[in-house]
Amino acid sequence: MKTSIVLAAVAASALMTGAAEAATIFSQNFNTGLGANESIGGKFSAGGGVVGHQVAYTNNEYSFYQVRLDLTKATDVLLAFDYDIVSEYGYDAFNLAFSTTGVFGPGAMLTPVSTDQYYNLSGRAATLMGGKGFSGTQSGRAAYDLSALAGQVVDIRFQFASDYAAMGRGVKFDNLLVTGNVPSAVPEPATWAMMIMGFGLAGTAIRSRRRSLAIG
Repeated sequence: MKTSIVLAAVAASALMTGAAEAATIFSQNFNTGLGANESIGGKFSAGGGVVGHQVAYTNNEYSFYQVRLDLTKATDVLLAFDYDIVSEYGYDAFNLAFSTTGVFGPGAMLTPVSTDQYYNLSGRAATLMGGKGFSGTQSGRAAYDLSALAGQVVDIRFQFASDYAAMGRGVKFDNLLVTGNVPSAVPEPATWAMMIMGFGLAGTAIRSRRRSLAIG
């Protein structure tokens, strides 16, 4: 009887926990503005299905789009987004930073999965944001592995900085998607089978005990 009850308890625990499955943690196409976990600063704005510069950036600018992600139950987290930037190569750029305290600094840079278009920065951009970023004229889809930040609530900042010389139309972001493995709320078939077997054995044991007590 004791073994049956333990088996039933294990099954119930597995039922509550669930198995991990791939899921969308956060998505944003900027068609309807920003959510409660998002903010912008500097010359960035949201509109027209994008966030970033709606007009050309200015000298000595620092702008950002920021989103708070709850990764406390997630593993294998991947962030991806579309970008389009026209800026002075090497001096005006964007990159991504993270913070779990609300304080950002050049040492909190995130490194993209592919670094083919991730260049060394100079001047004010490097001072404010760190040594590397997306700069010049380019567009594409960037991806970042956030697995090292799993188990935490983290702020991700898409930040842009410029110096005092040449200017361009800046950067725009779209189709932001964060995916990862999270616990499933629906138990697997094996879990259901274990639970049914456990409770069945427990019931049989209880009936047998009642019979023995009645006979005695």
